[in-house]
Amino acid sequence: MHVRTTRFGTLERPEEDLLRFPDGLYGFGGDQRFLLVEHDGRSPFRWLQSADRPDLAFLVLDPSLFRPDYRFDLSGEDRRALEWDGREPLEVWVVVGVPEDPEKMTANLKGPIVVNRERRLGRQVILSGDEWSPRQGVIDGIRDGGRAAAGGRG
Repeated sequence: MHVRTTRFGTLERPEEDLLRFPDGLYGFGGDQRFLLVEHDGRSPFRWLQSADRPDLAFLVLDPSLFRPDYRFDLSGEDRRALEWDGREPLEVWVVVGVPEDPEKMTANLKGPIVVNRERRLGRQVILSGDEWSPRQGVIDGIRDGGRAAAGGRG
């Protein structure tokens, strides 16, 4: 499969690398096919690159790297959408925003992206309550080994 991108040029990937997001992502409902692309060989960051829009890619990060206490429950609707029976592992990614000063980088813990690799399905989950912030600081959490105070408010 060939995927044109503005950031990476043309990517050649096997069809099984394609992730389907039937409901799209928040604010991007029409975009339903994505690839996870490494940022570089040593970076913990990935890009969630649209397979249909060359200019659409989201910088994502595994939240356990800076918030090992990050937990949430999936609703029955989310489980069904991911075709998840609870046996296979799920991947969780959060979208990262990088302002001009990278020290102020934030991650959206309120709207994680959950991926069922077995089924090649993804879904962005919008969490209720105020336990997790849509703008959680990343750098401080990485520096202190993820020992930041529980609650995720930032």
